[in-house]
Amino acid sequence: MDFSVGLMTLFLGSTFILLLIIFTTKRSQQKHPWPPGPPKLPIIGNLHQLQKGGPLLHITLAEMAKQYGKIMTVWLGNRPTIVVSDYESVWEVLVTKSSDYASRSMPYRSKFITAGWRTLSTFDFSDTWFNLRKGAQSSFFHPANVSGQSPLQESDVEQLIRSIEEEAKRNIHGVVSPLPHIRKSVIRLIARLCFGPDFRDEKFVEAMDVMIEEAILQSSLNVVGDIFPMLQHVPGFKKPFRKVNKVKCRIRELIRPCIDRYASSSSSKKKNYYYLQFLLSQGFPLEVVIFNIYEMFLLAVDSTSMTIAWALGFLIHDQQIQDKLYKELISREYGKEGALGMEQVSKMKYLQGVVKESARLRPIAPLAIPHKAVKDTTLKGERVEAGTTVMVNLYAVLHDPAIWKEPNRFHPERFLENNSNGGEGEGVWKEEIATTAMEKSFLPFGAGRRICAGMELAKPHMALTLGNLVKAFQWSTAIEGELPDLSEDSTFVLGMKTPLLARVVPRHA
Repeated sequence: MDFSVGLMTLFLGSTFILLLIIFTTKRSQQKHPWPPGPPKLPIIGNLHQLQKGGPLLHITLAEMAKQYGKIMTVWLGNRPTIVVSDYESVWEVLVTKSSDYASRSMPYRSKFITAGWRTLSTFDFSDTWFNLRKGAQSSFFHPANVSGQSPLQESDVEQLIRSIEEEAKRNIHGVVSPLPHIRKSVIRLIARLCFGPDFRDEKFVEAMDVMIEEAILQSSLNVVGDIFPMLQHVPGFKKPFRKVNKVKCRIRELIRPCIDRYASSSSSKKKNYYYLQFLLSQGFPLEVVIFNIYEMFLLAVDSTSMTIAWALGFLIHDQQIQDKLYKELISREYGKEGALGMEQVSKMKYLQGVVKESARLRPIAPLAIPHKAVKDTTLKGERVEAGTTVMVNLYAVLHDPAIWKEPNRFHPERFLENNSNGGEGEGVWKEEIATTAMEKSFLPFGAGRRICAGMELAKPHMALTLGNLVKAFQWSTAIEGELPDLSEDSTFVLGMKTPLLARVVPRHA
């Protein structure tokens, strides 16, 4: 019996590979003037050069660009992808010809947790996407909704500080892991914007935190399955697809009760600006409603909380910068003792510089979400066919030494007025191009039609949270004389290879 199953698996696998060779060979014979790129192998293209085991993908692509050009082609299986790595080309894709490159090219398995690519970030460019985007801006991101969150956000931050203080008291030498506390604080904010200000469900917060972690874990596994989706039908390759399908079912189980509860609550029947109300008013299928709500958590929680965690890591590495920031936070100029509010942090220029520099040095989405040409167009004068995938390497642009002096140095002063952008530089930075280039290349949230919809919500929230954490605690190394590891680990977002641990001492102590 086992022998028969083995033969069947071998037969199916061999048949699949044979068909794949025939299909790939036929496609490769089609002539197209693709930009130069690394030599590709049959069937797998450049996957052997891009898979995990070496440098992270955005770093690998940045190094390849030095050899093959700032506009190059890499092959994911038999599918060509144009990768752009300089700010002028990125600006052309994202802004100048934004409508030409406004569709999406998504990994196959993301289909399971996006209602078949029918969410705000995954919809192709269409009237439906435009309506969804407009609806999100008039509900989830409506100024009245966002500004109304300020007192609640300030209350969230006070709760965050208490939870970190409690963990510090429980642990030896006051060592804490700040990221889980920050993540839950962001989840509370997103839940209120989705379901309304009456949201009070800590069990949901805990469950959503676990759910996001699980989805991120699954996104980092079996990249080959995203390139060759037919593998889901081949014995021995089905497991990753089954796992992501289980995640999909658990997401439904988590969010469906909240939809039922808050759709029928008195608060959601009022004329208000909450995302759930908008989605239900459009007559979308329940599956689309569920996964559009989930996407708000997925995209907002880790991106916001990880940027704050990166900032804390940099401040631990450079106590002088932390001290300079603290002096601004307690300055009488801002006239408030205790926790800081939105009004205060919006005026703190050095705090804003610390947040921006953290987002530049460790962009949470270093390759953004891949774009797709809506129609035949051009890039730097060269023809690009409709349907072509275009990937922008934001990491390469944000670390370009021609634009950013000492690009690998944490230097918040570069974002302040009348500043020299980072000190001595590396001999390639040019004064005459820097100002315009900095403005056009500082794109941690993307740009153009597909710019991150939550940018104006995330920026002040990151400043509010980071400012209060530094005002409340002195942050230092968890182990005396051993700085935290700031190595990168890229899954769904650009996270830390080693989760941040820090010793915190209350400033009032």
